[in-house]
Amino acid sequence: MMQQRHDGEAAPAPSRRLPRRPGQIALTLVVALSLGAAACSSGSSYNKATAGADINTAYKTVFNLANPTLDPKIAAIQDGSKIKASFNAALTSSLAKSSAGAKLDSYTILSSSGCSAASVPSPCAKVVYDIDGPTGTAILPNSKGYAVYLNGKWLVAKATICGLLGLFYTAAGKTGSPAGC
Repeated sequence: MMQQRHDGEAAPAPSRRLPRRPGQIALTLVVALSLGAAACSSGSSYNKATAGADINTAYKTVFNLANPTLDPKIAAIQDGSKIKASFNAALTSSLAKSSAGAKLDSYTILSSSGCSAASVPSPCAKVVYDIDGPTGTAILPNSKGYAVYLNGKWLVAKATICGLLGLFYTAAGKTGSPAGC
């Protein structure tokens, strides 16, 4: 608020200072830094020590197509409910029945810009994996895909599944994209 001086000019209002103690200043600084860090964080922190094992578990769950149980597979896929019908249709193929799981060969956690470039949400990982047959031999070696960390879990990226569902569609003589992709 400005106060009027006698000469017609506006004068600054007197400042009111609150007494400050060193402990209050330090506490205020810590709180401000904590809030700032929380605001910049995506809230999606994952355990770096278990990321590889968690990604491997998601891939093994999804690609154990010899086990026809659908719900655990859908739960391990990003937006799994949206592609459930297409995924279920693919499970009936003889090719799907020859898959007994997957083995993670390698993974690389990508930066946010790397995830954006791959059209997957961040945090994400680029994954190299093998789809294994019933004897444990790779029937689709060195496959490339993505995993995404959502709601506290690593999931197989929808883009990875949609790419494979597209192969099933082509093999079945269908055109277009699988439902949900």
